[in-house]
Amino acid sequence: MTEAIIRELVSDLVALPESDRLTNPYAPPDDPPATIRRQNLERYLEAMGQFSPHILLLAEAPGYRGCRLTGIPVTSERIMLNGIGKWQLFGTGYQPTSGNPAGVAEVTATILWRALSDHLNGPPLIWNTLPLHPHKPGNPQSNRTPTTAELTIGIPFISRVLELYDISLILGVGRKAQLVLTRMGLEHIPLRHPSQGGKAAFIEGLIQAVL
Repeated sequence: MTEAIIRELVSDLVALPESDRLTNPYAPPDDPPATIRRQNLERYLEAMGQFSPHILLLAEAPGYRGCRLTGIPVTSERIMLNGIGKWQLFGTGYQPTSGNPAGVAEVTATILWRALSDHLNGPPLIWNTLPLHPHKPGNPQSNRTPTTAELTIGIPFISRVLELYDISLILGVGRKAQLVLTRMGLEHIPLRHPSQGGKAAFIEGLIQAVL
């Protein structure tokens, strides 16, 4: 049952509209790289079932070196291909879309997964507030902060993801995620975003949140 729900959720991501400022990593449905990213996301969400995650870590949006290529929130190709040894997560079966056999790395993803592996007993479920990649107009190889209006696009998907597992703790990474969680009336613990000098504060907040 959960697998069918996951496939439907991922399939519905395809319908989210693009613009010169937003790219949908999961569309169009007949695009081979987009198909791979959908398969990667489905595989990740299904694999999380074995961990029965009780923590949702809600990030902001896909980055052009991370989820934009893998389809998996805050996860670079390098991490996805090498896997997280502590939990035997990722690795075999996941595919890159960049054309780089070793996979592309992303700083935020590296910081986040290292901190999670160091300080948590099991992996949290990770999701993006906005499933689309926000970038500078006409330049998909860039990142920008999503607008408040754009963030509302992802609210229905946050609700659906929360129904997949028995989530009892929500961590909002960055102000945009925290804003949306507050608007949804969901209790959460705010964490500093690990980018732009926020690594130490993010790790400290993570440790305090899971004590």
